[in-house]
Amino acid sequence: MQQPLLTNGASAKGSGKEAVGSTVGATVVNLLKNMVGAGLLNVCIAFKYSSVLGGVFIMMFSSFVCTAGFLMIGYCCSKTGARSFRDLWRLSMGPNSDKVVDFVLFFHTFFSCVGYITMIGDFSIKSASGLFPNSILAERREISIGLITMFLIFPLCLAKSLDALKRTSAIGLTITGFSCAYIFYDVIANAEEYGAAETLSENLWYVRLDMFKTLALFNGSFSAHYNAPSYYAELKDRSFANYTKVTLYAFGIATTLFTAFGLAGFARFGDQVLGNVLKNYSGDDMLIQLSWFFMMISTVFVFPHAFQRMRTSWNALFNRTPYASFLPTTIGLLAVTLYTGVAFTDIAVIKMIKGATLGVSIMFIFPSIFFLRLSEDRQTFDCGSPERTQTIRYICIIMMVVGVVQGCLALLVHWKVI
Repeated sequence: MQQPLLTNGASAKGSGKEAVGSTVGATVVNLLKNMVGAGLLNVCIAFKYSSVLGGVFIMMFSSFVCTAGFLMIGYCCSKTGARSFRDLWRLSMGPNSDKVVDFVLFFHTFFSCVGYITMIGDFSIKSASGLFPNSILAERREISIGLITMFLIFPLCLAKSLDALKRTSAIGLTITGFSCAYIFYDVIANAEEYGAAETLSENLWYVRLDMFKTLALFNGSFSAHYNAPSYYAELKDRSFANYTKVTLYAFGIATTLFTAFGLAGFARFGDQVLGNVLKNYSGDDMLIQLSWFFMMISTVFVFPHAFQRMRTSWNALFNRTPYASFLPTTIGLLAVTLYTGVAFTDIAVIKMIKGATLGVSIMFIFPSIFFLRLSEDRQTFDCGSPERTQTIRYICIIMMVVGVVQGCLALLVHWKVI
């Protein structure tokens, strides 16, 4: 697992073989798949917290700082040759502290798995209300989740190789795309009936402390920073210039999509919008029923990918191999994930907490620490002039302070401390 996934581009050219890697366009698509998925359904409620103009402003701010953090990681990789987040941590912080990475990755993937369970509960009970009305599956969320976990998720999590599920992420993204396209169509086609323009104008601007929850939600939407070194390593023509193109294209497209969809969902439902906007619809529409069902199936097949990374990180915390104590570890972690997923009923809350804690760490604090530590040795980490290096160091300090403050404020507002 420590071997590079890709051969060195120079050696490939020297041997007469075509360089292995991904084009800028293909890497942009992969990064977008990482950021834009079922989480798109959560951004609508963020505009309820912060108003229309406030939400747009916060989206721009979140996009800017998240892009800066992503670029910072790629810049450090270009200078050090690191191909994973763990490699970058070891090079900057030393090999004796890499348990921090395992700890953060474990909880990062744990919250992802909890979010998937919560969404499965949302979609299963909604689809059952249309397919099996008045049944226990339509009335008891925990029963639906338990049965799906026992007969579908658990067997999939026992597989040590997920090669058979390679195509499910693309299929899932397509299903999500159709669901979101339907919401766009519904809002535009029935804007007058829903009073969409009036909803947006009436909520054009206000100031609430809930805006910090909006910021945490948007940060969670842009969370792909742990995989940033992999995207840099995947490039066929590996350079920071190409990595910058990938970052700006992907984050620009994601920002546009998040903003447009968030405003559309909020215009449709106003103050009644839920953390998962598809839950706002009734089961009278056959297309919505099908959307609920296929979104549930899609989430079931995405879950094992996150669970496998969570299990590997858990074992790494205790210096064990990825498959050590395979069955009891799988059962134990799945049970804790299931319990937490049943306890949380709002995916937006999970995403907000994740964005305010783990997201802040991975997107703002860690990239800044990497640069601050590596730039101390200017002989091996040349950033140009001393003035330029010092300017970037100041930016890193600002990013760390902003990240910590916004994360703390989001949590304090959520738990009504302030």
